[in-house]
Amino acid sequence: MLLLPKKFDQNEWFIIISFLLTYFMILKLPKRFPFTITLLILFFGMAYVQVTDHVLAGISYNMYDINDYGKYEWFDWIGWFIYPPFGYFFVYFFDKWAIRGLQIFWYILAWSLIAMMVEWISLKFNMFKYYSWNFCFSYPVYLLTLCIYLLFYLYINSTFKKLKSLRKPVN
Repeated sequence: MLLLPKKFDQNEWFIIISFLLTYFMILKLPKRFPFTITLLILFFGMAYVQVTDHVLAGISYNMYDINDYGKYEWFDWIGWFIYPPFGYFFVYFFDKWAIRGLQIFWYILAWSLIAMMVEWISLKFNMFKYYSWNFCFSYPVYLLTLCIYLLFYLYINSTFKKLKSLRKPVN
């Protein structure tokens, strides 16, 4: 059973406000992708974060805790929903700005710095409690994560285009 927070304080408010703000921004941005690609991007982000947090914050390594407990609570679960929009914005602007060639390298470096800023803000709201984790460890994790995210997006986007071109028009 998921636990309730010890005290409803700044980390819970951070999650609620981040959730509302990021999904509002997604809804307000001009539609860029077909609905299926949008869902795949968001679900991939959710799954990736769950696996990563399970490995790093779970029993295996226990390098940090999320929110108030060392066990999963309701706001850990709700918090998983605030990560997918970051990946969505990452691929949204990658596509919108037609990033190519060496620009990809700089784009990933820049977004990894943005991810570090977001993590730093979340630390100020006590969303994480580090044990054997160090804030500096996050940058290479973000570099790898964004590379994987971009490869996933490029794969699903090219697959979608191929499948769409194979579809025969109905007379």
